[in-house]
Amino acid sequence: MDNMEDFKYEIHYTKVADKFFASHENVRVQYKAAIKELLVGEHPENIDVKRIKGEKNDYYRIKLGNYRVVYTIVKNKIVVIKTMIAGARNDVYKKMGGLKLL
Repeated sequence: MDNMEDFKYEIHYTKVADKFFASHENVRVQYKAAIKELLVGEHPENIDVKRIKGEKNDYYRIKLGNYRVVYTIVKNKIVVIKTMIAGARNDVYKKMGGLKLL
């Protein structure tokens, strides 16, 4: 898209991710800001994001201090970010095994 003002995206949350963010609203705010910077910001290189290795290689993680947020992207007319899981670093990677593949 030539005009970034026309670029649209949505963030959707799984129940697990939404439950985490309900008690960590500050992390939700940081996450939303990080996604916005990645998609339409001037310095997306400042966001610590990596692709998950292995069979869930369509998933990405964003590092936000001591927390990790795992998400995937679904593309249609707009980009939909599906937030899969969020939590402390050790917890997130342990719970990754239980995530259903999209």
